[in-house]
Amino acid sequence: FCRLNDELKNLIAELGSSRIHSVIPNCQFRSKTSRLKTFTANQLDEIKDPSGLFYILPFQKGYLVNWDVQRKVWDHLFGKEMFKVDFADTSVVITEPYFNFTSIQESMNEILFEEYQFQSALRINAGSLSAHHYFHTNPSELCCMVVDTGFSFTHIAPYCRSRKMKEGIRRINVGGKLLTNHLKEIISYRRLPPPLLAQRRRRCGSKSWLINVMFQLFI
Repeated sequence: FCRLNDELKNLIAELGSSRIHSVIPNCQFRSKTSRLKTFTANQLDEIKDPSGLFYILPFQKGYLVNWDVQRKVWDHLFGKEMFKVDFADTSVVITEPYFNFTSIQESMNEILFEEYQFQSALRINAGSLSAHHYFHTNPSELCCMVVDTGFSFTHIAPYCRSRKMKEGIRRINVGGKLLTNHLKEIISYRRLPPPLLAQRRRRCGSKSWLINVMFQLFI
């Protein structure tokens, strides 16, 4: 998710392996019909035939490893085509996975400050932001548990008095990628024209997740 507050000049970017939530895909694409051209983020909408798409992801197993792809996505996101960010007058809040590698954190700091030249930056776990919101809206509560499911894995993180309890965090290697592949296996190919598109599988998965969440809320 990426949002720019024009009044406060705060940019909030939630990075993920699949999409920058509800705005653009966090990746690049190539098509069999136009292999010489690379599409970035929401330029996917320009592709008339989505079959045979090649996904080029900046993340592997939940960690940012391909900085060339991530830079191009950020250039597109921050540039004139989308948010037109004035870096010198903007602070950025950017999410990172639990137990992120120091080398990745240092590279991100270097890119945010030296290349983009943001005024200030905060790297933080998405679960910590969720916990902060929970404690802010429920001031009488002392503890909570955050389940953060991403593309590659799921973290269960306990928080007490707004403090992250690192020793209690657990990781499960189950995420959106595994669930999407499982969905592919249980869908009968006889009912859909082969090959089943990756884009269609992802849409089915996201819609099923939304339906499940809404069902749990109503019951």
